Amino acid sequence: MEENDDADADSANFVPQIILMVILTLINAFFASAEMAVVSANKNKIKRLANEGNKKAKAVEKLCSDETKFLSTIQVGITLAGFFSSATAALTLSGNLAVILEKIHVPYSSQIATVLITIILSYITLIFGELLPKRIALRNPETTAMRFAKILLVIKAIFSPFVKILSANTNFLVKITGIEKDMKDDKISDSDIIDVVKEGIEDGTIEEEKSRMIESTLKFYHLAAKDMMTPRVDTFMIDINDNQDENLRKILSEKYTRIPVYQNTRDNIIGIINVKDLLNFFYKGNLEKLNFKSILRDAYFVHEYIEANELFEKMKEEKEQMALLIDEFGGFSGIVTMEDLVEEIVGNILDEYDEDEESIIKLSDNKFIINGKLPIHELNQELDLKFDEASSEYDTIAGLIVSKIDKIPTSGENIELDIDNIHLKVLEANKSRIKKVLLEKNKIDEEIA
Repeated sequence: MEENDDADADSANFVPQIILMVILTLINAFFASAEMAVVSANKNKIKRLANEGNKKAKAVEKLCSDETKFLSTIQVGITLAGFFSSATAALTLSGNLAVILEKIHVPYSSQIATVLITIILSYITLIFGELLPKRIALRNPETTAMRFAKILLVIKAIFSPFVKILSANTNFLVKITGIEKDMKDDKISDSDIIDVVKEGIEDGTIEEEKSRMIESTLKFYHLAAKDMMTPRVDTFMIDINDNQDENLRKILSEKYTRIPVYQNTRDNIIGIINVKDLLNFFYKGNLEKLNFKSILRDAYFVHEYIEANELFEKMKEEKEQMALLIDEFGGFSGIVTMEDLVEEIVGNILDEYDEDEESIIKLSDNKFIINGKLPIHELNQELDLKFDEASSEYDTIAGLIVSKIDKIPTSGENIELDIDNIHLKVLEANKSRIKKVLLEKNKIDEEIA
C-alpha cells in the first residue's frame, strides 16, 4: 500500500514539472521564432508598411535599429529559458526518474536518469524550441515579426541592464583581442544582388526584363564612356572647309540632330551644328544667308575614360545631349549621347530613323554573325568569351580585327584570323570600317579532332 502511495506521489510530482518544462520550451520557441522572423524580414517591406502608418511595422523598425542589442536580448531570453530548464531537469525530473528506476532495480539508476533526461530534454528543446518555430517563422517572417514586435520591445527594456553588462564585457574582450579591426559590416556586392535577382527569376518573383535592367544598372557603374561610344570612324562629321551646299546635303541625308564640325582634321573639332538651327533658315527662306560658322554651338569635351555614371550626371546638370571623347593624346576618339547612356540601362531605343539591326545573329551553336560596332565587353558577355576588354587599342570587334591586321580591309578582301581558339572572318567592310564579322567558336579544336 505504501509503495502505491509513493508511486502516486512520484506521478503527482511529475505533472507540475512536465508543465514547467513545456512552458520553458515554449519560451525558448518564442525567442527562437522572434529572432528568425526579425532577422529574415524584408526590411524594405517593413519600411513601406511603417511609412503607411502600420504601428507593428514601426515596432519592428525599432527592433532593427540596433540589431546587436536585439540579438543580445534574444540570447539572454534563450539562455535564461535553457538555464531554468536544465535546473528543473537536474534537481527534480532526473531525481524522480532515478527513484522510479531504483524501484524496478535498475543499476546506476541516478546516472542513467541524468543521461536519459538530458537526451530527452535536448531533443525536445532542439525540435520544439528551435527548429520547428524557426521553420514556421521563415514561412512569413514579416507577419511573425510584426506579431511579436511590441512584446519584444517590452522584453528588450526589461533585459536592458543585462544586455548592457554583456555588451560592455563583449566590447572589452573584442578590443583587447584586436578583433575589432576586422569587424566591419559586410557590404552587399553587385554579384550578391545579381545572384538574388537570378534566384528571383527562377522562382518567378522577378520578371526577366526587370532582371536585365537591374543587372544593366549595376554594370553601368563599372563602365567608362569609352565602353559605349560611337567610335571616331563611325561618327558622322563635316569639315567646315568643304563646300557648304555639299555639307548641307550630307546633313539632310543622314538624319542626325547634332553633327560635330571639324576644320582640316577630325582631331580639330570646332563646334556642333544642331539641325534645329538650320530649320530657322529653311522656315524663313534665307538659305542664301546661311553660314555654318555663325550657328556653331560649343562642343562638350570629356576624357574617354570618365565613368559612365559621372558623365550621365554631368550631362544632365549641364543639359548636354552629346559628349565628344578625347583620348590621352588629345585626339578625338568618339562620341557618346545621352541616348547611349540611357540605352545601357534600359536597352536599345529605336527611333523613327533607326534600323532594327541585330548585334548578334546566331547561325548555329558555335557560329555567329557579329555587327562590327558591337563592344568587346558586350560580345564577351553574350557569348561567354574572354577577349581582352582592357586594351587601349580597340573597343569593338571591328577594332580588335583592325588592331591585329594593322589595316582596314577593303570591300571584298578575304580576311580571316584566329584569336584564342576563336575564328574570325570579315564578311562586309567599306573604306572606313568593318561592318559584319563571322565568328566561330572552337573551330581549331574541331579541325584537330
